[in-house]
Amino acid sequence: MKLLGGRISRLSHGLVEITANNRPSFSQQDGFVHAGIMATLADNAAGYATLSTLPPGSRVLAVEFKLNFMRPAVGDMLRGRGRVRRLGRTLSLCEVEVEARQNGKWITCAWGSETVYCIKQKGTQDITSADRRRESHVSDESRT
Repeated sequence: MKLLGGRISRLSHGLVEITANNRPSFSQQDGFVHAGIMATLADNAAGYATLSTLPPGSRVLAVEFKLNFMRPAVGDMLRGRGRVRRLGRTLSLCEVEVEARQNGKWITCAWGSETVYCIKQKGTQDITSADRRRESHVSDESRT
């Protein structure tokens, strides 16, 4: 995220938002934000969202990524959001979204999903079924 100047602007259990100021170097040939920039924001947000649900010392790795580009990204700031929708023993399924701030209003430019492999720190206890149900419930409540 250092390369993009991104920073975590929102962090809660299973939800992360990363914002970055838009700049000319992010543009593709027509002046819109390049798809690779949007994908990077989405991917990092999903990874950090998953990490927020795991024991300290854990790591993550994307194993599948699908991003639909809904409209060209234009604006002064970009925001990638990752939300854990389902957390299993080894995989996390995340919803991702990328928005651009245009005239003070956030506009969705891309939406998709990412499957994340969870690499837990050795010696930590596995998440129990009760923990997963509670996390799923928390994730459901955060949608509203």
